[in-house]
Amino acid sequence: MHASPRTAGSSFTSTGWLYVLTGFGAVAQLAIGWPVLAAVHEANVLAAMVTSMLLAAALPVSVRRPQLGILLAAAGALLSALSVEASAGPWPWPVTTLLWYVFLVLLVAATAGWRMGLTAVLAGAFISALTLIPLLFLGFHPDSDAGSALGNAILCLSLTSAFLAIGSALRQLTSSRRQLVQERQLTAEEETKRRELQQRNRIAQELHDVVAHSLSVISVQATTAPYRLPGMDDPTRGEFETIAGSSRRALTEMRGLLAVLRGDDAAETAPQPTIADIPALVANARASGATVDLEIDPELLPLAGGDGTADAETPQATTGPGGPSAAGDWSAVVPPATGLTAYRTVQEAVSNALRHAPGAAIRVQVSVGDLIGVRVVNGPATRTLVVPAPGAGLGLKGLTERVTALGGTVASGPTPDGGFTVKARLPL
Repeated sequence: MHASPRTAGSSFTSTGWLYVLTGFGAVAQLAIGWPVLAAVHEANVLAAMVTSMLLAAALPVSVRRPQLGILLAAAGALLSALSVEASAGPWPWPVTTLLWYVFLVLLVAATAGWRMGLTAVLAGAFISALTLIPLLFLGFHPDSDAGSALGNAILCLSLTSAFLAIGSALRQLTSSRRQLVQERQLTAEEETKRRELQQRNRIAQELHDVVAHSLSVISVQATTAPYRLPGMDDPTRGEFETIAGSSRRALTEMRGLLAVLRGDDAAETAPQPTIADIPALVANARASGATVDLEIDPELLPLAGGDGTADAETPQATTGPGGPSAAGDWSAVVPPATGLTAYRTVQEAVSNALRHAPGAAIRVQVSVGDLIGVRVVNGPATRTLVVPAPGAGLGLKGLTERVTALGGTVASGPTPDGGFTVKARLPL
């Protein structure tokens, strides 16, 4: 991943103290550089003021726009060389100008990279050459003004080159530290993922030990019951076959869930149930002895409420008499995720009715129009289970999360006659 030249590998541009430091340097340049140029180096007061302002502005500007900062500093340095007296002190780089320009090179190299710092060094060398060439051509003796000016220019080039190296080293150091922090963060994230996978494996193992084993025992007992218990009549034999089939299907789904929890990429990818599998689900519930009525009608919308009145919130169906008349015909136009959610809604509602209202009549209504409507209502229990089957209260909660994730709505609650209703609307 590439970052901008001013931020890659450097923490300077992302910290507020850098602006404070450059602001302090700008104030110091105006407070010190201006009077020193005017009084010590005998520069014109107006020229000294403009020079100090250019050098002062170059520092904070270079934090975000190094090219403009270098241009301002170079203009200030050139104006300083042209305005001060060569005989009044170091020339063409007065002390204040040289110090602030060196600091600029350090700042640019540390924040924008060595290439931009080298540009600032070359700009300073160009200013030195631009001021020295006329002086040398004027014929001054090398041991006098020209010699000191040449030494001053060499000093400027040496200092800027040294601070270019220092700034580049600082940038490289901060870059290495930042990469180290990123590597530590990645390592911590990988460790977290590894722990999550270990936890999922433990959960999968617990599910296998607690649930899958019990389902296997139920399947084996139901399958072998006709051989272990001779003289069994046909209805009882069919009941045991239904129990064995249900346990095998539950075991198959449990194995798929365990594979997902273990993060097994080679897990079997069996097709998920769809809306077309709802009739088979209802038939399986009937085989357990429950009374389950199934109504699949494209013109059912709006679904009836718990009191038998029309549900005004549900839009009218647009499918006419010539539209689909069976769930299998709808599977081609219903998205897989929506069809799976409709199937799970019926499955959860019917399972709850069988568990909490034994012997009650169950009515399943499924309709397709502008949306999919699912309504499952059961009456009050007509008998008491020998062994109560309390639930954990997570089924309807999980169903609500599944439906709302698709942008649908779900409502559930008791009916006036002591039964229970589950209604869901799933957008197409």
